[in-house]
Amino acid sequence: MSGPDTLKIPKTGRIGRFAKIVEAETNREVVEKVMQDADQYKSYNYVRKAAWWKRVIENLEQIIGREKSCEIMEKCGRKCCGPTSRKKAKKAMEESDSLEDLIKRMNEKGIGGGRLTLKDKTTIQGGYNHCYCGQVKHTAEVFPDIYCYCSVGWYKQLFESALGTPVDVELVQSIITGADTCEFIICVKR
Repeated sequence: MSGPDTLKIPKTGRIGRFAKIVEAETNREVVEKVMQDADQYKSYNYVRKAAWWKRVIENLEQIIGREKSCEIMEKCGRKCCGPTSRKKAKKAMEESDSLEDLIKRMNEKGIGGGRLTLKDKTTIQGGYNHCYCGQVKHTAEVFPDIYCYCSVGWYKQLFESALGTPVDVELVQSIITGADTCEFIICVKR
């Protein structure tokens, strides 16, 4: 798709970042198929913005499948975990003498939701009592869980920055999929 009728996709902001990741992981044709009305997004209220994201995620899954869609959202989440959050987590680790101490410090500073719990030597449970995502937190609609792989990527980036080692993150449940809270299991690979 090219020429004068080509869809105008924002190049900046969350939509621009999302579009760049989708295009890098697939191609421009997929971006244009899933991001209809992207140029009108800024004029939408919070409810319409959330509905737009829901439609985009459903279209993405239909075109490229669940696994690839989850990977894209995880990459978005890694980008969403900005330098300030990463620096705070890394500083908390530098001040800690154990993973247990790190979790305590992160909770005291409200990093990672403020309710992290160490389950065993390498497993952390984390979560939120409300949705933090400004793009969708105002919706009452139930979303596909694929959208919440953004938070999976966010937690991965946060803990990998703090610990300097890879982590696995499992999405257990999320508010926008109908649960009362968002819950994640973070497994530290050592």
